[in-house]
Amino acid sequence: MALFIGYCGRKIYYVGTSKPLNVDSHISIIQTDNPSLCKLEFNDILNGYEVRRTQVVLKKIEDYKSLRVAFIGVYKIKCGIATYSEWLWKETIPLVKEYCIFAEKSEDIKEELNVVRCWKRGEPFTDLIKQVREYDPDVIYIQHEWGIFPIGTHFLSLMTALQQYRTIVTLHSVYSHLDKLTNEAAMPEMIVHTQEAYNMLVNVKKVSKPVHVIPHGGFPCESKHKYWNRYGSRHLLLQFGFGFKYKGWETSLRVVANLKEKYPDIFFTGLISETNHNSKFHDEYFNELLELCKKLDIEQNVGLIRGFQSDEVLDSFLRTNTVAIFPYIRNGSHEVFGCSGAARLAMSKAIPVVVSDVPLFDDLKGVCFQGGTISDFCTEVEKLFDTKYSAAQIDKQNKFLEENSWGISAKRYLDILK
Repeated sequence: MALFIGYCGRKIYYVGTSKPLNVDSHISIIQTDNPSLCKLEFNDILNGYEVRRTQVVLKKIEDYKSLRVAFIGVYKIKCGIATYSEWLWKETIPLVKEYCIFAEKSEDIKEELNVVRCWKRGEPFTDLIKQVREYDPDVIYIQHEWGIFPIGTHFLSLMTALQQYRTIVTLHSVYSHLDKLTNEAAMPEMIVHTQEAYNMLVNVKKVSKPVHVIPHGGFPCESKHKYWNRYGSRHLLLQFGFGFKYKGWETSLRVVANLKEKYPDIFFTGLISETNHNSKFHDEYFNELLELCKKLDIEQNVGLIRGFQSDEVLDSFLRTNTVAIFPYIRNGSHEVFGCSGAARLAMSKAIPVVVSDVPLFDDLKGVCFQGGTISDFCTEVEKLFDTKYSAAQIDKQNKFLEENSWGISAKRYLDILK
């Protein structure tokens, strides 16, 4: 016995033992004599199967090694989301049959096999849609950040064009802003990094699509080796990240000022990344920080280094300094429900990490100290100057990293397909 399957896109609309006489123009017909299918009830095929590349297959994916995966996002540029994507995809690729990365265009990047640069932020996704359709993946993963997908109409058109595919969007930043719902509601399936981000989308914003919580990945600490300390002091603080006010750079400076009397050799290093999209702001803000150093009389206790730093440079600073501090500030409705990749990177270098109590660090509750005031940070930093206390904190961080490695994160991404 043979079965005739009528489908459009991937959805099956007709199952029968004879070819239908009158078929809508948008319906394609294939014939199969697969004995496993022929034994099934027609409704079981309609509800449990779909057509991919002219093959009738289970909707539920049971074997990752059969998957053709499309990754969409920024890739190998100076951006935290690009770094996240690179590390996650590197661990995901060996688990699937084949893949293609559909990345934003960049003139500075040497092309790689399986990487197609076919779209640009702020512009229509015409070529991206064409390229994805030609590739015809089993599943699409999109790494989303609002600054990367700034035009709502373009994003809605993209979601419409991809609706025949299982498309899963990782929201790296979730806000309370209700205007963002016009895009969030169009996402057929979402991944967030924290339960708080889930609650914002599901319980506050009332999105109806599936939302999965998958912790941000990270590198387990492979070495506690420290470099030769050229500072000539053990009372060392380090912060790195983009030069934006919400990162709380002023807080770090005030911590130094408060501890300077007790620890005259205290020194803070700020590695301040910048983006061409905000060059004027970065100039103004950097000058504000310099003026604050003068006002607090800590110019000899602070080093501020502007510009992008390589992994090798970051590694050097992290393996030399004593405490890494991320004192992000609360900024009202602009608070982000997400995760900090910078904090995880710091922890992987065997340096104790201190963070603030903003939602961006919700996943680190019980792992790192979370401060809310200058006094909070000063007290914890002082404790971490003690090597025994610091060692216990590093052990706690390492356990967290091992439980949330990039390899584990990649498998969690694939497990939601079951």
